[in-house]
Amino acid sequence: MEEFVQKILEVNNPKTLFLLCGIFVFSDILTGYLKAIKNKKVNSSISRDGFIKKISWVVALILGFAIDYFVKVNLFLIGSAIVCIATEGVSVYENLGELGIKLPFKKYFEKMSGGE
Repeated sequence: MEEFVQKILEVNNPKTLFLLCGIFVFSDILTGYLKAIKNKKVNSSISRDGFIKKISWVVALILGFAIDYFVKVNLFLIGSAIVCIATEGVSVYENLGELGIKLPFKKYFEKMSGGE
């Protein structure tokens, strides 16, 4: 339990934030491809657009880190990481639901995304 608490306190560590975002981005790419394969909708244009979005997250995180470094605050990287993790987390959750995994909060995400 002590180690868990220590890890939570380290969430403001840039290395930890980049790692968490990387895990969520990779999970979204993986579940997105699995969903496309299942639905027989693998498309290079959609894939390219997705990768552009993922690269944009990296740019946003690096920019947040740079602003924090030069302004001597600990806010912009954390903010960028929270938005990245939340956005990618919702996408992974939706993808898993569409892959047939029973998720307890699926109905709430359907309302948010228009039921797509």
